[in-house]
This record gives sequence, structure tokens and C-alpha cells, in this order.
Amino acid sequence: MKPVSILRLSINTTLVFAALLVNDIQAQESVRGRSVRQREQAARANWQPTRSRVQRTRIAVPDSEPRGTARPVQQVQVEGLPSPPPESAISIVTPSDSGSLDGQITLAPVYEGEFLGEQFSGDCGCDDPGCVGCDTIGCDGGCGASCCCEFCGGNAWRPCLTLCMPQDGWASFEFLGWWQDGMYLPPLVTTSLNPAIGQNQAGVLGNPNTRILAGADSYHDDALDGGRLRFGLWLDSCHTWGVGAEYFSLSSSNDMFAASSDGMPILARPFYDVSGGFENSQLIAYNNGLEGGDLLRGTVTVNSESDLVGGGFRFRKLRHADEGCTNWFLCGCPEHFCSRTELAFGYRFLQLSEGVTITEELQTKPDAASQGAFDIYDRFRTKNQFNGIDIGYITRRTRGFWSLETGIRLAVGNTRQTVNIAGQSVITENGSPTTVDEGGLLAQSSNIGTYTQDEFAVVPELDLKIGYQMTKQCKLTLGYTAIYWSNVVRPGDQMDLDVHPDLLPPNPTFTQGTHPTFAFDTTDYWVQGLSFGGEYRW
Repeated sequence: MKPVSILRLSINTTLVFAALLVNDIQAQESVRGRSVRQREQAARANWQPTRSRVQRTRIAVPDSEPRGTARPVQQVQVEGLPSPPPESAISIVTPSDSGSLDGQITLAPVYEGEFLGEQFSGDCGCDDPGCVGCDTIGCDGGCGASCCCEFCGGNAWRPCLTLCMPQDGWASFEFLGWWQDGMYLPPLVTTSLNPAIGQNQAGVLGNPNTRILAGADSYHDDALDGGRLRFGLWLDSCHTWGVGAEYFSLSSSNDMFAASSDGMPILARPFYDVSGGFENSQLIAYNNGLEGGDLLRGTVTVNSESDLVGGGFRFRKLRHADEGCTNWFLCGCPEHFCSRTELAFGYRFLQLSEGVTITEELQTKPDAASQGAFDIYDRFRTKNQFNGIDIGYITRRTRGFWSLETGIRLAVGNTRQTVNIAGQSVITENGSPTTVDEGGLLAQSSNIGTYTQDEFAVVPELDLKIGYQMTKQCKLTLGYTAIYWSNVVRPGDQMDLDVHPDLLPPNPTFTQGTHPTFAFDTTDYWVQGLSFGGEYRW
């Protein structure tokens, strides 16, 4: 063979043996590398955290060596591994059977009676699986206990050079079904069961035949519907300071009595005759049942109304917040709760407007010797306006999606009392020109006018509200409210049934009479009832 051919053959043989040697070395390194990774994964999977023990891990790091050599990696050693549980222990959390991923820490089984971190994981406790705490509905702000049960955010009121609005707040609207203290009215319209009774006894109080048709009872004590709006803003991100306002209104309550008669049945308006010292009446419809007897026919109406509104604004200051576990009624297991207590202070306004109007339209018999037509009315109106300082406490306790809110407040201030009394008689008699005289029956020159006074008053209020959280921001509420108001004036209390007949139109002959009189007669007032609505927080 030629020397050149021999040289080429030697070189090719050497290259083949070198390639085979390199492949064998790489295969060995690959097998050893997989073995090392498997050992590391097994060590990580078997590592378990323990309470009140320090875990130290020593992993030997191989020194750098020339390529082609490998040293075995030392196995991971863990100090303080927990001892296996007794055979009697029952596992309540089973570790996953699937293999752990690289870098994943797999926890050991948790046994009954053990503690995991700061969380109780026995048969009953705040952090059991399926237990819902208030953190699930917004108590996850980073402000600590001050954010308990609040949807905290970082966009509260802040100074700005351009137009900006606060972004943390609340708004609620409730439908009201309330009852109020009834308005008492004295006897205003009467009748007689005996159609042949004498004129001087018809409709007179105290007569056994007399029946009261209107008055001598409480009015406006039925259920009243209405609405209440509340809204406010938080002044800081931790919801420790806030300002809110409210307004509520009850629908106007109206009550009307109306009666019309051509003489049968008898209609009359009773009063006490101070000149003679006996009970008397003003006839509206009368027929003594005898042919040719005097006859009056007429209509009488009694209209009464009542209207209540209120509002104000308050600052709210967080006083205390807490959360934890406690036992609840008829439940032996501790449940997660959170609570807030706030101080509220501000301004309050209330207005109660009421009125009573009595009207008569009557005329004599067409063939009567003395013919005439009469239009008479008496009107009594009252208005109470309260302005005062309001202070109170608001406490809300939440468990899961349910909450109970309690509010106690007391307003102290002034009630501006206004009483307006008016009366008028429009008389057409014997074809004479129509005359308009001041005064009706219970409203005469002795008490007609507008009267005002200021009285100190207190207005305590109790609010109870149950809420159910529908979403993180929306909550349905069902509540109860009771309000008491001292020193108010009401129309029925300002009516004086003592009347001097000589003051009655037309042509009163006694102008210096003192009856009927006026004097402020104050009483107490209350309103209470249920509410249903919703609340939105952002």
C-alpha cells in the first residue's frame, strides 16, 4: 500500500475510536445527572415545615473538576423532621398523590388536633374548609383592624388641583312602612238617633240619643309608606373618618269625613255654650218630623292631613374594630366575625306639618219664613320644625355574608312651633247681599291668628338593620326604626269647644269674648316601623 493510503487509514481509525469514547462519557454524565435531579426532587418532596423548630439544610456543592469526571452529590439532610403520628391519629387532610413539580413544597398530612400556622384546623373553627369569613366580602384591605368589614381602597378624598371626586363611599335607599302616633280630634260632627228630637237637644253631647260621627278618636295612625336615602364618603383610605347625609319622607296622610242630609238624618256640630253653661250644637241638617216644621239641609266635611320629613348630616369616626372567632347562638363551633364601632355626630332636622279643616254648606227650607245659605269653615294648622345637634353610636357585626347593624342616636335642640287658626262665614240671608265675616264656629275673633314659640326638645332614635351581602359591593337590608320627639303641637289639641254664642256671625253682639281661647298645648310624638332596601359600597 502506498504510504499516503496507510496514513489516511490510521487517521480515520483514530477518529472513530475518539468519537465512540466521547459518546460513552456523555452517556455516563447524563445518567448521573438524572440521578442527581431525582434525589433533589425527592428531598424537596419529603421536606416538611414544623412549628417552633428551626430547619437547617446542608447541601454539598461539588467542586469544579475537569470535564469527563463526576463526583457523587451528597444527599440532602434535614434537621428537626417531625416524628410520625401515632397510629390512633386520624388524618383530615390527605396529601396529593401526584408527584411534586420542581421547586414545589408538598405539605405533610395534617392530623386532628394539630395546628397549621396560626390557623385552627380541627373539626370546628374559623378556618375550616367551607367556612366563609368577612374577608371574602371586602375585609382584605391593607390597613389592619381599622378596615374590618369595609371595602377598603386607596382612592379616598385627597387634595387636587383639578376636578376630582372621592372614590370610597356608600349609598342606600330604603322603602319605609312606618306607623305614627295618631292625631286626636275632639267631637266635631254628631247626629241623633231620634228624628223627632227637639231642636235644643239635636246632636247635643251627653244626650242618650246623640252619636258622634267625626272626631273623639285618633287619626292618621294607619301604616304610612315612604322612602329614605342615605349616602356618604370616606375621607381616608382606611375608612376611619367619613361624612354622610340622609333624607327621609313619609307620604302625606289624608283623612276625610263627609256627610250630606236633607234633614234626615240629623247633622250637627257640638260645642259648649259658655254663656249658659250647658252643651249645645249648631245644626246643619234638621227636620223635627212634623209637617211644616223648620228644615235645614246641608253638607259637612272634615279634612285632616299629616306630613313628616327629616334629614341631616353626620361625621363618622371609627372608635373600635375587631375580628376573630366566637361561639354563636345554638352553635358549638367558633365562627369568624368582624365588627366596627363608630362615633357619629352632626346636625339633624325634622318637620311635622298637620292640619284640620271643617267646612259646612247649608240652606234653609225654600218655603221657610227666613231663608238663607251659609258657607262656613274652621281651619287649624300646625307646624313643628326641629333643629339640633345629633350624636350617636353605630355598631356593625359581620359573620360571613350576614351583618347586624345597630344605631343609637340622640338629637338635642330647638323646636319651632307654629299654630295657625282661621275661620270664615259667607252668608246670604233673605235676599240680602252676601256678607263675609271672620269666624266660623270653633275659630272666632278670640283665637284666630298665627302663633309661634320655641321649645327645647330631644329626639332619640333606635335603628336595627339586618343585611345580606349579595356581591362585594351590594347588600340587601331589612331594618326597624323608632323615633321619639318631645314637645310638639298638633291641631286637635288647639281646638277649644267652649264657645260664646254671641261671637258667632252674622252680626256678633259680643266682641270681647274669651272663648274659644288659644293656648299652646304641647304633646309628644313618635313614629316607628320597618324598612327594606339595599346598600351599595365602593
